[in-house]
Amino acid sequence: MKEHYDAGQIYHAPISSKRVCFSVRGSRFIATLAPAADENTARKVIEKVSTEFPDATHHAYAYRIGSGSDTIERSSDAREPAGTAGPPMLRVLQGGNVSDAVIIGTRYFGGTKLGIGGLTRAYRDCARKALETAKLTTKEPLTTYKLELAYEELGVVSRLVESLEGTVLNINYSDYVEIKVSIPSRDKETFKNGFESACRGHGKLSEF
Repeated sequence: MKEHYDAGQIYHAPISSKRVCFSVRGSRFIATLAPAADENTARKVIEKVSTEFPDATHHAYAYRIGSGSDTIERSSDAREPAGTAGPPMLRVLQGGNVSDAVIIGTRYFGGTKLGIGGLTRAYRDCARKALETAKLTTKEPLTTYKLELAYEELGVVSRLVESLEGTVLNINYSDYVEIKVSIPSRDKETFKNGFESACRGHGKLSEF
């Protein structure tokens, strides 16, 4: 299941992994929250938890990566009734404006059926309880650019990047200078206009 949800520009993300355990009418739930900067990392965390608890009845999950219109969201009910496991956890992440995060709800069935409402509440609590005890950091989305410019333009472009609290990720020197930088997405237009002005329209800018 893949969804897109515009959470705005600033968002929260877990700093480290967190795990909580609780029981509901005999069923044991293990909630694992972990940072996930990309889908590959999220999938590895899900696989690790599944391997750690191989005899569990279900390993439902939800994760969010990024922010704004580029947010990636996925969830899985892991054979629980449709909409009772992954989506409730995903909605908790959305409601808290939490991203770059994966939550796995591991369940050991205790013999008593919880019903649709009971399951939904239990999996929602997996995400809620984990987030209540987690340490979160505030993050701002960045846009990455590849720049091509003349040597004499390097100084003014470097000062532009610094003024916008951007970061130089890589720099190569040949017949011209090629720089890879990341800039806060909120300053996208300011950076593009400033770069064009600094290079007097001769530089090349490509957005990733």
